[in-house]
Amino acid sequence: MTALTHLFQPIKIGSLELPNRIVMAPMTVDYANDDETPSERHIAYYAERAKGGVGLITMEVCTVDAEHRYQAHSLGLYADHLIEPHKKLVDAVHAHGAKIFPQISHTGPESLSIFYRGIPAVGPSVVRTPTTMQVCRELAIEEIPQYVAMYGDACLRAQKAGYDGVELHAAHSYMLLGSFLSPLRNHRTDAYTGRKLEGRMKFLLEVLADIRAKCGADFPIVLRLSGFERDGGGREINDTQRMAPILVAAGVNAFHISGGVSDSNITQIIAGSEYRQGYNAAMAAALKQVVDVPVMVVGRSGDPQFAEQLVREEKADMVAIGRALFTDPELPKKAQAGRLSEIRPCNSCEDCVDTIGKGTGSFCAVNPLSGRENILQFSTPKQKKNILVIGGGPAGMEAARTAAEQGHKVTLCENSSQLGGRLSLAANMHREQRAFLNYLRAEVQRLPINIQLNTHVTPDFVCGQQPDTVIVATGAIAAPVAFDIHSDAKVIQGSDLDQHLADNTPQNIAGNTVAVIGSGLLSTIIAEWLALAGKTVKLVGSDHRIASEVGRKRRAEECRRLDAAGVILTTGAQIDSIAADGVHITIDGVQRVVKADSVVIAPSFEPDTALADTLDGCGPTIVTIGDCTGFGLLKKALGDAVKAVHALG
Repeated sequence: MTALTHLFQPIKIGSLELPNRIVMAPMTVDYANDDETPSERHIAYYAERAKGGVGLITMEVCTVDAEHRYQAHSLGLYADHLIEPHKKLVDAVHAHGAKIFPQISHTGPESLSIFYRGIPAVGPSVVRTPTTMQVCRELAIEEIPQYVAMYGDACLRAQKAGYDGVELHAAHSYMLLGSFLSPLRNHRTDAYTGRKLEGRMKFLLEVLADIRAKCGADFPIVLRLSGFERDGGGREINDTQRMAPILVAAGVNAFHISGGVSDSNITQIIAGSEYRQGYNAAMAAALKQVVDVPVMVVGRSGDPQFAEQLVREEKADMVAIGRALFTDPELPKKAQAGRLSEIRPCNSCEDCVDTIGKGTGSFCAVNPLSGRENILQFSTPKQKKNILVIGGGPAGMEAARTAAEQGHKVTLCENSSQLGGRLSLAANMHREQRAFLNYLRAEVQRLPINIQLNTHVTPDFVCGQQPDTVIVATGAIAAPVAFDIHSDAKVIQGSDLDQHLADNTPQNIAGNTVAVIGSGLLSTIIAEWLALAGKTVKLVGSDHRIASEVGRKRRAEECRRLDAAGVILTTGAQIDSIAADGVHITIDGVQRVVKADSVVIAPSFEPDTALADTLDGCGPTIVTIGDCTGFGLLKKALGDAVKAVHALG
């Protein structure tokens, strides 16, 4: 492993010295109180990241205007009564040695004001924002000075609350500053004209002047920009390079470089696994050519070794990490200590985004503690217990790992010759799952866990272990298919399909044209896996919506991946039978045939508590977790595991 000597060098933003080059990127989590003040949940969440060793925390958007909130439970700094609640958050972060900036913004066209106040959002010009599908009104030129003052006033409140500096959000042709800066949204013809760079910059320069007048010359200001808007007619990197020295002269102490513009799925703001590591790095490097202040980069750079490379190769001075710190708040400390295998990796499942839309605030599918720091806390157990975990899939490994970390004596039994369960099959189709599987396997090997592979567990075996608690994580069973399969049909299912997945041999599936039956996430992943191996793939499902078990953002990404791979979709189909010529279906009363050389039946699952049901009397407590109680992806498996161990006391 290359020593991370560059990533952990101190650096200054203006007069503020940071202990390392890792910055927590701003992420909307929607944890605030109804009055837009930081909640106890918020405070616990940020304190945990501070404790983990990050050099600088950049908080989510804090709106400058009481009329224009960003989310249902986002933050505000638009009035003096908000200073004291923010001070409590700042003090909690400072207690662990980290620095913290709020991200200051007027929500502009992205405002939810039409829903909360019955008034339209505002912008430089009339546009429809893709995230809310609402139309904003154009600000009159005489209104602009009061909006400029809102920024300066909010930054002064941040300073009074004890924040170490501020970040201004001007990226992604998004919110008010970003909209004025972008020719995609600024269609004005007055002094703030969108036709000239000077006109597009005018509002931002006035904001910077107001902040400097109110907060002084030494209060650090970071500016978040899209280096390249990546959209026809949008700002290109050459214009961003022209802007940067002017912005430094106006008081910007550092740049935070992102890329792209906002769309309905915030595709480039929170990029999925189809994007390469460091996809904004070239733009940050380009900006470093024209300014002498620090430049940080954001965008799929959560691997500490890759972040080290970015700094070492002088593509960026600092690296902003978002989702990876949401998944593992201790990432900086683990990286600095060389404990890279102990870092819990983000698998880019997008659940952190999709859960916000459910009104619960953001949660992490692969870290059940994230977002629950104030309610799901572990303390040293009063009594160390003998814990038997049955099943070595993700639920079983997480339960064993968590129990061992709490000091319990843990035995982990697995019927097969390797740990991983169905996650080991998924890992061959989705590289992000491979990293998470490797993490779980490494953790149960690192900790003092008695691992017994090739072990068939019976009631007699369990009783012989004399456990205090038995945690059963034996997984689900495949549900029987509800349609006819002709004897001459070429069908791959069950153990045959599992073997292909285990061996990662999609090319060995018979025929050039393969139909995949199913509508769920597993079906879509199998279809893409086959298509990328050169097969012509037809996905046939009974639901009208594919991957319905995941949220809107992840589902849209799966649709794009299927489209890119050339998968042919048939949804809303009644599956009648499988024959030699393919899949016979009925849609709207009309019988059709989806022709295929062979047919893959992606399994659907049903609960299986058969083993747990035989264990009465084998231990004081029998707990079932994971898919054996109902199929639920990694989120359910890991959440069940942590909650089961937490309940041990």
